[in-house]
Amino acid sequence: MNEGIWSGLCRKVVVEMKKSVVSLFLLVLIVIMNFVGCTESENFGDVKNRMTYYTSNDSDDFCDLIKIYNNYCLQNYDKSYQIAVLKFASEDEINTKLSTELMAGKGPDIISINQKLPFEKLLNNGTFLDVNKLCDNNTQADKIDFNNFNSAIMKCGIYNGKRYIVPLFYGTDVFVSKQEKLKKFNISCDNHTVLTYKNLSEKFSSFSNEKANFGFISGYNDTNSMFNYPMQLFNRFINNYVDFENKVTYFESDDFKSKLDTMCRLPNASKEDFPDFIFDDLYINRSLSLMVRKYAYYKSENETPVICRGLVKSDNDYSAFVQVGFGINSNTHFEKQAYAFLKFALSEDVQTKMCGAKGISYSANISFPVNKKAFEQAKYSASKQADDDGKIIGIDNDFMKAYIDIADNVNACTLYQDVSHSYYNDNVIGDIVDDYINKGISKDKFIRQLTSATEIYLTE
Repeated sequence: MNEGIWSGLCRKVVVEMKKSVVSLFLLVLIVIMNFVGCTESENFGDVKNRMTYYTSNDSDDFCDLIKIYNNYCLQNYDKSYQIAVLKFASEDEINTKLSTELMAGKGPDIISINQKLPFEKLLNNGTFLDVNKLCDNNTQADKIDFNNFNSAIMKCGIYNGKRYIVPLFYGTDVFVSKQEKLKKFNISCDNHTVLTYKNLSEKFSSFSNEKANFGFISGYNDTNSMFNYPMQLFNRFINNYVDFENKVTYFESDDFKSKLDTMCRLPNASKEDFPDFIFDDLYINRSLSLMVRKYAYYKSENETPVICRGLVKSDNDYSAFVQVGFGINSNTHFEKQAYAFLKFALSEDVQTKMCGAKGISYSANISFPVNKKAFEQAKYSASKQADDDGKIIGIDNDFMKAYIDIADNVNACTLYQDVSHSYYNDNVIGDIVDDYINKGISKDKFIRQLTSATEIYLTE
């Protein structure tokens, strides 16, 4: 909002304050609900005639996709198909406005899953449009065939048989270390090792020792880092024992109780003051091409990278998470335009370019596309990557072979890339987890509180 206008508005508030308390209340309410902190990131004119999207960061992956789409509209549709991106000062401001508007049956037309909302509740109360019905309203020639996309990834957007969320790109749960480092700590892992909640303490026996002089994974987390990696792992462990769709918890199970102590070691044994870590990072924010470049980096230091699968519940689990995805507000008046954006975002061309499979990536953070043909292009691109000596790494390289095998066999997926800052993990159980990890409440008390808070959240 223009500073002069804002100043004038503030002066008006002061005048109204002197006149009437009621008038002041109404004016402030209007300001809060409609104006404060909200600006258009692009010049769209009247947003009432366009789909809308809220963001606090108009340079993230989803906003990049929207920018590409808006340019596409100028060539293939018209401006009425474009998406108006409304930028807010902070994520908290967006979340407050979204919560208020969605409860009132309003809100933006497009909602990204990276926004901190109680999606488990929203999926159950009709907030999102059933995409399958949206597709059925289009001609057969123009209809999206969901058989052309990774079924395991797309499934996590289906709730009670309805397709409410559309994943676009996903990452796999993997760890990367080096053979030389693993040997140093007398740890036996290779490119085909799977790490489970059960075998963690067995494979890393010294890790279970309080006197261990190394961490499992980097605990580094500053203001420029989105992820606290150890807490990501611990929260993913917790979420594996909640069935959000059927509203059931399994925290009282022997399986959860027996593994809790070991998993609790992850945050406590991954502190910044440790001299070394088994794994450098949980690569939940790296593209396929960047992963290959990471391989080349290790080779340039005369070290050999190792990629492991996990942490998962069993050997049969190949887990992943959605990096980019969205839902359509069920109250939208732009179903035709929303369908056009959906087709664009899922197209082979866009998916291939966004993941960097055609050489130049639209994003540095995208891993794998859900489009099957785009995924094959990504694998082909990986097979042509060279190390620092100019030698083609190739898809048959043991590291790359294991990495692609994990991506090929994904059979479980979560909606959240940043689990620790999802609504459930942060707002519902965040304080309970903190009390257990950092303040030493008993295991029994932790499980009781965890169960109670989750059940209330699922059923209220």
